[in-house]
Amino acid sequence: MKIGVDIDGVLADQVAAVLKEIEKDYGRSYSKSDINRAHWSFDGIEIWTEISRLLSDPDYVIRVPVIEGAREAVRQLSRREHELLVVTARRPHTEEATRRWLKAHFPCLTQYHHARTGTKHNIPCDVLIDDLDLNIVEFVKSDPERQGILFLHPWSLNDTDIRDYSDRVFFCPEWRSVVKSIAAISQTS
Repeated sequence: MKIGVDIDGVLADQVAAVLKEIEKDYGRSYSKSDINRAHWSFDGIEIWTEISRLLSDPDYVIRVPVIEGAREAVRQLSRREHELLVVTARRPHTEEATRRWLKAHFPCLTQYHHARTGTKHNIPCDVLIDDLDLNIVEFVKSDPERQGILFLHPWSLNDTDIRDYSDRVFFCPEWRSVVKSIAAISQTS
């Protein structure tokens, strides 16, 4: 089975990293639980604007921590004869630093697919693991054979019709449940 794995919010703890930078740069302290929607903002500044700005710095990209449990889960999935494909909507100018980050933390992930925002339905895979409901919905809508795994965070649900696809979407709050969901999908395929 071919599995697309998003980077930010799934492999990389981008929100934890950006919140540290917001505290350093603006003197504002927030926790991940404060980020309750994808387009969250503070003082009129949207979090995605800050993330884009920070991703322009290769040193920042390299410092972004790994989501807990991701390394072991990715190793398990790759040993089980699944083909894993990294999927990201990061801007192309971040690709070199992103690939270095991946090589340092996930050396078994060698396939890389750049998806512009709003185009994850074009990803050549059977299953998509992503932390944003919109990406999962567009992916499963594009083909009735596809399955999605929504990696749940406080910002993951944003008023889409994702519940209408609950027969093809797994809601997973951590990597252990992602591995279990992949096993369940494999058994029915």
